[in-house]
Amino acid sequence: MKKIIRRCGRAISGALLCGSLLFGTASAEPAPATDGMAAFREVLSAPAAFDNLVFRQNVLFFAPEAKADLDMQGYLKGQTLRLLGDMKCSFTDGNGVATEMTVPFFVDLKKNEMTVYFRPDKKWRKLKMPPLPAAVADMSATPGEADNEMFLSMVKEVAVLRESDARRTMSIRLDSERVAELVTAFFKANPPAKGKPEDIAWQNNFMNCITEGLRRADIRYMWTVDKKDWRTVKMSCDLSSLVQETARVALETLTDWPGEAEGYIESVAYYSDMKAFTTVLAPEVRKRITLPEEAKQAVEVGDITGEATEAKK
Repeated sequence: MKKIIRRCGRAISGALLCGSLLFGTASAEPAPATDGMAAFREVLSAPAAFDNLVFRQNVLFFAPEAKADLDMQGYLKGQTLRLLGDMKCSFTDGNGVATEMTVPFFVDLKKNEMTVYFRPDKKWRKLKMPPLPAAVADMSATPGEADNEMFLSMVKEVAVLRESDARRTMSIRLDSERVAELVTAFFKANPPAKGKPEDIAWQNNFMNCITEGLRRADIRYMWTVDKKDWRTVKMSCDLSSLVQETARVALETLTDWPGEAEGYIESVAYYSDMKAFTTVLAPEVRKRITLPEEAKQAVEVGDITGEATEAKK
């Protein structure tokens, strides 16, 4: 199991980062979209729509053998992103024995440099991720006109579900084929640079499953904004379709699954759910999104398992 984590940890981290910045999904049925695209463009082009955000995000995952709850608070300004939270996981084996763990973490992203602090036991670890490609770093910056046009090219349909004097709520449906094309182009331009040949091959297979899963999924998200300054109020995403379709592609295209891995992937493909909820918080909450005091003495490690040669900072 640790070998699997080591092989795919960075690939999953990269995929989640790109995915969270590029798209979300929602399961709501859209209302008639009267001038929906114009309403969406109006919000997207507002300078204040994304910059200087303080938020809370919950990501909930469920499958018969596993559950995960990612609860974090974050701060985004320009090319700086900070996240502070906990990952709670539980796994149940074939004998019905459950294993639970909670991992506190802190993520610090500045331009293309990302450091992840985490505490899988009593000791904090620090992992410096490989420098992010400029394209990924640019995604965390305030979108410019070219970025907005790219986002608009991925939108297939927008429905304004509710319009009041204070707020606007929209359901956005993306063009799955277009999103898959952009993600494919990105990974071709930024292939895995390090690792053993078999690890790089595994990462490439993983990304191929992601892009094909994107093509099959119905991608939507819900977005509520404050009409005073067009800042985000809430967002909700149902990622179940994307997760399930990606797992089904993996079952169809990959072989030689280790141990019980194929059974776990099958559960994800047909019985899993994954949802994300984002709420914007008061600006003063930003002061609490800092590196925990005990994490300042974190031991530096070489990979996500925390088992590589350690050296004091």
